This record gives sequence, structure tokens and C-alpha cells, in this order.
Amino acid sequence: MRADTTPWRSVPLAGDYGRPARTTGRDAGWAGHEHDLAVAGSRLHYLDYTAGHRQGQDVFVLAHGLGGRWQHWSENIPALGQRGRVIAVDLPGFGRSGPLPGRYSIEAFADAIAELCRQLRLPPAVFLGHSLGGPLAVRFATRHPALTKAIVLVAGTVDVFAETLGGRHLGRNLRHHPRTVASTYFEVLTAALPAPGVLRRQVNRGPALRRLLLWPYLHRPAALPAGSVAVLLDGAGARGVLPTALAVGRLRPGEGLDQLRCPVLAIGADHDAISPLPGLAAFAQAVPAAHTVVLEGTGHMLMLERPDAFNTEVTRFLDHLPREGETAPPLMRLPHPAPRRAHQDRPGPARGMPGNDSTPRTPAAEPDQGHRPKGKP
Repeated sequence: MRADTTPWRSVPLAGDYGRPARTTGRDAGWAGHEHDLAVAGSRLHYLDYTAGHRQGQDVFVLAHGLGGRWQHWSENIPALGQRGRVIAVDLPGFGRSGPLPGRYSIEAFADAIAELCRQLRLPPAVFLGHSLGGPLAVRFATRHPALTKAIVLVAGTVDVFAETLGGRHLGRNLRHHPRTVASTYFEVLTAALPAPGVLRRQVNRGPALRRLLLWPYLHRPAALPAGSVAVLLDGAGARGVLPTALAVGRLRPGEGLDQLRCPVLAIGADHDAISPLPGLAAFAQAVPAAHTVVLEGTGHMLMLERPDAFNTEVTRFLDHLPREGETAPPLMRLPHPAPRRAHQDRPGPARGMPGNDSTPRTPAAEPDQGHRPKGKP
């Protein structure tokens, strides 16, 4: 009998939790790179950043999650900017972008970003999406394949999150994923309510308040630098939160995954209550050629919590992408650089991981069912 194995490669904690990225943008002067453009009947605000003169190299499009802003990528943009051009977007209704003129949907978000890419005359881009940006990246790739070089889902396997927002299978998910259900409602509440400046400063300065209000997002809220915490708090109260939450609630598990034709990287975290490991395992089963990585000792905001580890994994993925003029093999899967440690080779440890409510299912344990995990509708 074949031994069960986890479908991802794990990156152990290396004393780097909360440590700022080595490649920093603190002196980048972001304001000089911010722009607005009329797109899809709205006004999109975005950052357009390149480190030095690196035209003709990779192009990246970054999309944040619920309650986010482009600044959620501030620890990653300088490293990506060393490889090419970075377009970090405030989604419609978030940050300094205007609202969508019609009903919010993930498809409308994908189409708006595609129009932005066309207006900027971008070549095919690597699309990175955090949280709800995961299904957004999938929609972008399937609706606009000519604009897509590859996609990266960052804590973006959010099926239970979407089901909870849509009011589907609530009883089952409360039994099997109680922390994800609680985190989902807590995130919508905290992201939708404006936080006065006085409250934001008190939360940032107080470890107890950080733990009370930021537990769904961060594994160790008190250990994150004040600047990173401020980035999270400053996004609260966006008018797009509630209509976007309703849009996410209309998503269906596995939708569009069988249409992916580009290289895919999915990065998760072992202490992420919003996008827990069982969701990543289901994604790996539905898209077996995708490269999957887990950052240990990390929560939902993994690109802020362990930015260097995150940047390293994205860079490694990029290094294996075909160069200009080469043909991309569909859904490239990268080789593991080294054998996993013994305790990572079995799904058992996930049962005891804080932030995970059920054991991840693996391809060895369960047959494919139309790109949906067992028990999903």
C-alpha cells in the first residue's frame, strides 16, 4: 500500500516570523508610483513600481483580499520589482479605488483588472492574489488567458470561507471547520467597520488588543512590526467589503479549475484559519500539476508575517517559468529541492495543527470527483 503524503512542500520556521523583508521599500517613495485610471465605469487606483530600469522583464499584477489595499504587498513589491514591473491594485470599493457601477462579482473584478492591463499595454503577467484574490486569479486566468503568464494563490484556497459567506452547508462546516466559520464572520465584521485613528493606535500599541482583534489574520499578532499592523488596520471600513463578501458567497468550490492552462503556485500556511490546509489539499487534488507550498508557523497574512520566505518561494517559482519565446508547459509542477522531513510526509500532523479543523485529504486517500473535494457539493 502506498504511504499517504502531503501534497505540498513545507518551509520550516527559521526565526523569521515578523522580520521585515531584506529587500525593503521603506525609502521607495510609493506616492510617486501611485496612479488612477478610468476602468470599467469606475476609477481604479494602483501602484506601478519597477526597481531601476528593468523594462522587458516579468510583469506582476497583485490583488489583495477582503478589507485589503495594495499596501498589503508592501513587503513583497521591492523584491518583485527587482525582477520587473509591479502593478498592485486597489480592488473596486477598496483603498482609493471607486466602486463598481453594477453588482459586485469576482468576474467583474477580473474583467476590470484585465481592462487595466490592456490600457497599460502589459504583456502576459504573473497574477498574485491573496485570500479572495485566489479565486480572482483563477477567474483572471480562465477569462483572459492571453493576459496571463502564471498565477499565484496566496492563502487563496477559500472554499469554506465562500460557503460560509453564501450561507451554504453551515451545519457541516461548523462541525468540521468551526474556526474557519468564526474567522469568516469576524473578518467581515472587522473589515467592514471603520476604525477611528485612536482605536487603530491603541490596537497597534497593545499586544492584548492585537490578539483580540487580529487573531483570524495573524498567527502571532504581538510579534508583527507596528508598520505591518498599521497596514492591516488602515484598510478597515472600506465600502466594498459587504458587496464583495456577497460576491464571494456566490462562488462554488472548484469552479474554473479544470480550465486552467497556465503554471500555478499555491502558497498556504499551517496556522491559517481562513484558508486552512484541508482547502489547500483539496486544491492540490483538483489541480495536481500545481506547485503547492506551506509556510510553517504562519497565519493568513503570510506575505507580511514571513515576507522573505514568501518572496523566496515566489522567486523559485518564477525561475522555473519559461523565458520569452519559450513554450510554457501547461500547469508546470516544480521538483522538490530536497526530501521532506519524516514528520511532514504524512497528513496526520495537520490534525494537531492549531488553526486546522480537519485532516487534509490527499490524492492518495481520495479519488477525483470533478475537481471537488469529497463531501463538497
